[in-house]
Amino acid sequence: MSEIEFLHYCLTFAFEIALCAFIYARRAEKVLPYFATYAAVLAASTLGLLLAYEYLGFRSPASYYIYWTTELINMIVRSLAIAELCWYGLRAYRGIWTLVFSTLSALSLFFLLNAALDAWGQPDRLAIYGLTLERDLDIASIVTLVVLLLIRNYYGLSLESLQKTIAVGICIFCAADLVNNTILRNLYTGDLFFWFSTNHMPLWPTLRTQIERVNDLYGTIRVSSFIVSVSIWCFALRKPVPSRKPGPELLPSEVYGSLSPAINLRMRAFNDRLLEVLKP
Repeated sequence: MSEIEFLHYCLTFAFEIALCAFIYARRAEKVLPYFATYAAVLAASTLGLLLAYEYLGFRSPASYYIYWTTELINMIVRSLAIAELCWYGLRAYRGIWTLVFSTLSALSLFFLLNAALDAWGQPDRLAIYGLTLERDLDIASIVTLVVLLLIRNYYGLSLESLQKTIAVGICIFCAADLVNNTILRNLYTGDLFFWFSTNHMPLWPTLRTQIERVNDLYGTIRVSSFIVSVSIWCFALRKPVPSRKPGPELLPSEVYGSLSPAINLRMRAFNDRLLEVLKP
């Protein structure tokens, strides 16, 4: 591990610990338990990787498998945190939430199969599978959160400040991660392995410096975007987190008509139609 890579991991771990401290100091785990779990898993994963690189070697097979295992765990917990945000924003409308949950479940299955097919027959299946899965989940995460925010704004219902800030932070990190994973995946599946053949071993003294420089650049961009996201979350957690509010009850249409918001009428009608369509 180079000095820059070690610095990246130390910075990442420091910000993750700060995020966990904010979450548990503000009792945010009672409002968003999956997001709190995501923050704790990130910190544990970073510490585990640092220990693995220190005692097993940065380029050892064991460290390689530990890295991809932690990446898979992080992706799963992040997906749960995003589903939690969706539930928090749509929990009052059971029909819409049922549709969103079914769509997210179908997308998850599709991405798993797509990543498996994409990695089939490739030289390094595990790395390509992980990069493809991360790329697809990044796209799904951004689309899901943007649609959630648009739906809430369209119907005049805004998320609370903390939930909205978490959604924005996840979108920023996923966008940077999407670019990074797309480039790395194309390198793995393109001509990168051509340069690893024994015929090109004499070129490695020159190529190694350039490859490590590019790797440090990508690492800096990824870590910077993550630090920006964590900083946004910590800033939102500087104030006490309000307790979870009970979901609003849907009133009869005549009551809505007397109170005026036609937006709420459309939301209720949409919810009722979804409930009828989704009946078993």
